[in-house]
Amino acid sequence: MKFRLLLTKKFHLLFIIFNMLCCLYCYSQSQKLGVRNAHAMVYHKKAKKVFLFGGADEKEVKSDFWKLKGEKWKQVKANGPTARTFPAMVYDEKNDRIILFGGNRVLFGKSTSADNLLNDTWEFKNKKWRKIAMETKPSPRAEASMVYDPVRGKVYLFGGYYIDGEAYIKLGDTWELDGNNWRQIDAEGPSARHGVLLSFEGNLQQILLFGGSTVNRDYGEDTGESWTFDGTKWTKLPIHQPANIFNSSGTFGNGIILRFGGWNGEGRINESWAFRDSQWEQMTLSPAPEARNHSGLVWDEKNDRFVLYGGHDGKNIFGDTWVFRGNEWHLLLDQPMLERVGNGH
Repeated sequence: MKFRLLLTKKFHLLFIIFNMLCCLYCYSQSQKLGVRNAHAMVYHKKAKKVFLFGGADEKEVKSDFWKLKGEKWKQVKANGPTARTFPAMVYDEKNDRIILFGGNRVLFGKSTSADNLLNDTWEFKNKKWRKIAMETKPSPRAEASMVYDPVRGKVYLFGGYYIDGEAYIKLGDTWELDGNNWRQIDAEGPSARHGVLLSFEGNLQQILLFGGSTVNRDYGEDTGESWTFDGTKWTKLPIHQPANIFNSSGTFGNGIILRFGGWNGEGRINESWAFRDSQWEQMTLSPAPEARNHSGLVWDEKNDRFVLYGGHDGKNIFGDTWVFRGNEWHLLLDQPMLERVGNGH
């Protein structure tokens, strides 16, 4: 009898331990970033960390917030913006805050409901998200591009799209965020488009814009326009242009703007380009991330490296993390791709 009782207690203890291990496993899985595309990434200069917000995994739109700590992604618990794809996000160094604007409530592509497009502005500061109330602000849109200009100490936003019925309407307006006030800048520049690369170019001390999906959707040789912006006017660079690319990812660091991937009018690519000495040059690199667009790429100043994460190839969503250092790509964190589910897009 005592033996049976002792055996029962041991089984009960094992059952409790088993349940605890299951809970720990489930918790660890819930803390796993997984796959993602159409998200926003930024480097926080004071925190010395790469941050990521939202986007979509293989089946749903997300509102989670993450940081890259060492060689692992760690979720940041902070209530903030609602779930969305294609938000614009930058680090505002002057005000020590992350700024997030707009985006799309749906998973991929367009929807006949214009209400899915957003134009709210949020800041993440002192470990908290706060929605900024504004009287004047850009119209609701997705795939706008935003950049911080350290010379002028202001945030700038360009383009994007909204939806009228079932049609994409591309935008070509330029906005300036000074403190907590948006102001539209009256300046002729690039034609209406969305999905452009927009980065501050440290050598020119100006903002650089490249590519994007234009009204005519021009692709092919000599179609990829490069423009600079000095806070007042846009100037088209008189240089030999590479082919136009839509939704590539790129940023400035270590003396160059690194650009990777995107859509070339026929399919996704895995080309790596550098903008240096006011010219674009293609780099032939192996290994390299697989062809994709809708990924995120930032300059990790603390670790002297570019960081690229996620994206999709039209069928699969990626969750791998790559670093670019010394003119070479290195796989930092591997994550199996997942096929996205049917979502009516």
